[in-house]
This record gives sequence, C-alpha cells and structure tokens, in this order.
Amino acid sequence: MHQRILSSSAGLASAMSKFKIFQENPAQFKMEILNFWQEYLTGTAPERLDWMENNPAGSAIWLFAIEEKTGKLVGTISLFPKDLFLDGKRIKAAILGDFMLDKKFRVFGPALSLLKAAIVFKEEGKFDFLYTIPNLKSKKIVEKAGFKSVGKLYYLISPLQCDFVIKKYVGSVMAKIMGKSLLLVMKLFSRSTFANSSGVFEENNWHDEAFVQFCQQIKKNRVDMMTGDYSLSYLDWRYRQNPESYFHVITYRKHTGSDIQGFFVFSLTKSRLELHDIVAGSARIILTMLKKINYIAKNEKCRGIYILIYQNNPLLSVLRRCCFFDTKDQIEIYTYPEEIKEVGHWCCTSADKNI
Repeated sequence: MHQRILSSSAGLASAMSKFKIFQENPAQFKMEILNFWQEYLTGTAPERLDWMENNPAGSAIWLFAIEEKTGKLVGTISLFPKDLFLDGKRIKAAILGDFMLDKKFRVFGPALSLLKAAIVFKEEGKFDFLYTIPNLKSKKIVEKAGFKSVGKLYYLISPLQCDFVIKKYVGSVMAKIMGKSLLLVMKLFSRSTFANSSGVFEENNWHDEAFVQFCQQIKKNRVDMMTGDYSLSYLDWRYRQNPESYFHVITYRKHTGSDIQGFFVFSLTKSRLELHDIVAGSARIILTMLKKINYIAKNEKCRGIYILIYQNNPLLSVLRRCCFFDTKDQIEIYTYPEEIKEVGHWCCTSADKNI
C-alpha cells in the first residue's frame, strides 16, 4: 500500500511543531505501535496487530501522525471495519480505536487532525458511520471533531457475592451475614431462577453445521434490530482466534442432536464472569441461558456476572428483571455523523465495543 497523506497540522508544543497525518501499513511502524501499546494501552497483546489485519469485515485502517521536524511518530488512530445488519441490510461502520498520543503532544498536538483524518473515510463513502467510546480525557476533542453522543452503554452486574459491596458501610462481619440474605432475596425476585433448566449446553464446535444454520436463521428473524455479524467466519475470528482473551462460546440445544436454540459468549477475568453476548430466538431461551450462566459463575467462584449493554437493546429490560443492577459505570457512544436513524435500532452489547 502506498503512503496516503491526509493532512498536515501545526501545534504550539515544542516551538510550533508541525505534523503530517497519513495512512500507512501498520507493519511499517510495528515496533512503534507495540511501544505505544506498552505505554498507553497496557496489557495489549502484540499478536493483536496481525489479528486486526484478518478481520472478515476488512483490515484495520491505521493513521499516523509524524512530527515533520524530527520524523518521530507522535500519534496514532485506527479504524476497525464493523459490519452491522438491520432487516437484511448491511451497514458498514468503523470503530475508532488505538487513539494514542505521545505525552509531549497531548495539549497542542495532532489529536484533532487524526480524528478529522478518520472522518475523511466516512465522507468518501467507505463507511456509513463511525463510532467511538471515548474516555473522559478524550471526550472534548472527540466532540470538537464533530462526533456526537447518541446514547449510553450501561455496565450491569448480577452479584453472586454481596459482602464485598456492603462491607464498607456495615463492616466485614455484618456484611457476610447480610450478604447471604440479600442474595436469597435477589434469587427469589430474579426471573431466571424459575426458568427451565433442562437442555444441552456445550462449548461450540466450529465445524458444526447446526451452528451455521442457527446464525443464518437469527439474521432472517430479527426485525427492527441492528446487530453485529453472526456469520461463522466472523465469530470464529472474533472469539476463537482472538489473542487477547480466552472466550467461551456455549451453545444451547433442547436435547442432544436437536437444532441449536441459542448461544452465549463469556470470559473469566479477576473473579468476574464477563458476558459479551447472548443470542436466542425467544425470551424464554434467554432466561434458560441466564440461569446456566449464573450456575457457571458460581462454580467459578465469581463475585458477579457483568455485561455492557446499550440503552436501546431490548435485552436490557430482561436483564434488569433478572436482578442485574447498574454499576454506575455508564459510558457514552459517540457517532459521526450524529443523525443515523439505524442507531435507534442498535442492539449493541460488549461484543460491539471493540470489533
């Protein structure tokens, strides 16, 4: 790929530094990207760089900011292509990620220019819209570039232990006593407690034709709901090949050999079960799978089950009826452009936060 220069920008840091913003193959800056990850996105697996290139929706687009005077890499941003589907129509989105800037250039550096260079790809028609989930430090610059908040993602927890939450209010001893009572009350009020528990749950066999058929059926049956790609190639890449975490993809059947009725995806991290997605054709099956998820989390001695979910997702009300509570760690989704009618139908979950 030939280097594509997108813009030049000037800053007030270090005697009016000037920057060149351009698109380039990430292999050209592999060591610089890995160093940036180590400093600014701690814990990012080096293998992620190659993994990003194999995205079935398209390889990541990398934009770089170079200080013209020194030739030093001072900032990056990437666009992850993301296929979304609404009533059979494909919507081509891109997630902005890897927005990293050298500490010396964060005040008057190329941050705004990198964001505006990313917008060029939307304006040229490569994507229908862009979205990002900025942290508190980058919100203002994202808004200045033209992105607008379109809604909240709620971070929910279904607690399996309560003492770690309430001990700061009542002390450790009372927290253990009260915690057991609270868990019993939540169990009685949770819709999933009384769900059917029969059926066959098993780790997904990626060569199972029944899984392919289920994914195809889900695409056809969903109406007025914009979701991510549930094709086998995408799910295999997104979860089985992912170098950053081990994901469990669990399928549900009524009995051995019958059609798949649903699946869910989770990972286990620091005494937490992180639920990334849960997919089924009916609310009844969702409740059955939530009951199984609760059983898995208890066996793993997790403090709770966590999920990130968009305010427009119908699953949000189901989860709340199953005693999932807000953690107050709400984050906002920003899009460019602001007015995208399809976003009102978006069933966004944790699976859409990062590819």
